Amino acid sequence: MKRTALPARRALLVALSALALGVPCCAGSDLSPSSEVEGLRVLAVTADKPYAAPRGEDVTFEMTYADGLDGPGSGARPVEITWLGGCVNPPVGMDEHIGCLPQLLGAVAQLAAGGADDGENEEGDDSPRLFDRDIIIPPEPSDEPGSEPPRARFTMDLPDRILDGARPTETGTVFSTAYVFFTVCAGKVRVASAPAEAGFPLECVGEDGAVLGPDSFVVGYTQVYVFGDGRTNANPRIDGFRLKLDGNEVTPGEGGLPVVKRCDRPESEAQGCSATQPGDDECTTYEIEALVPPDAAEEDVEAAGLGGPPAREAIWVDYYTDGGEFDGARRLVSDTVTGARADTGTTWTPPSEPGRVSLWAVVHDTRGGASVKHQEVLVE
Repeated sequence: MKRTALPARRALLVALSALALGVPCCAGSDLSPSSEVEGLRVLAVTADKPYAAPRGEDVTFEMTYADGLDGPGSGARPVEITWLGGCVNPPVGMDEHIGCLPQLLGAVAQLAAGGADDGENEEGDDSPRLFDRDIIIPPEPSDEPGSEPPRARFTMDLPDRILDGARPTETGTVFSTAYVFFTVCAGKVRVASAPAEAGFPLECVGEDGAVLGPDSFVVGYTQVYVFGDGRTNANPRIDGFRLKLDGNEVTPGEGGLPVVKRCDRPESEAQGCSATQPGDDECTTYEIEALVPPDAAEEDVEAAGLGGPPAREAIWVDYYTDGGEFDGARRLVSDTVTGARADTGTTWTPPSEPGRVSLWAVVHDTRGGASVKHQEVLVE
């Protein structure tokens, strides 16, 4: 079956064109926007080499997750994180990752057979590392500034012959892909009793053995590319995180954290897609912005197409918080044609409850690169 010219990226570029108009809230729904962290959430999984070298290179994945089930400042719950690797060049289709299922089941079989008493296995000469397991017990919430959100890492060596059998796209690009699946469970991970119904071979259970839902169990995947011409892709750089009030940067308080004023309105009016829009009440709003350098976008050969003019990758930012709300949480940072944009920030309204609140900026490019910036603030 012939590989196409990276169709997922084409669809992504089309979707990004709508960002200039803004991303609406889920109108007509009482569900909270995806930017509001109200349960266990994986905000990003970044690879140190989104485009790896074509001859056996190790790639380290770093996961940034958050747990807002009990509200901001309450601290994350202990979690069990499972990584499942080993899927290289699955059968091509509309959803390539579905082709990883046979290899994924093989990794789960080793996990279930007790092959990972210490929680991991090592890669062989011709096969990448299959799985890893971490149990993370986060520290107690601290009053000290500068605390970092919980993270987990997984390193996988790509096989030396990863390009064997790779086919060119219409532009002549020869490439291969490697997938890594992951789960984050605020309980205990076990092999699913009914994988077909669960939709995934693993499930998450609580102390009583009951299967936990999406607020406590996250499943996802990420991928890296390997190109025959050895091209690379750097993760987009974030130089800082800016928090402003009326155009002036908010200075840190005595505790070292920026201090903001709480939004004095009922919590039911401050949360969800039916929330009062910023500016419709007396709440103080703040401007936040991830500082991405204008030259962060790299040349993207595939975006230019065969014989087309040079083009650069698109870059965008997603904002997240475990308290308050945004007036639009996704912003286009750099366009493939016009380049860097001037206004990449958004407006944040603090929550009604005082305490420590986290803000995140996750900056993505259209070639699989990503970077994360975290900022804590004190709501009074």
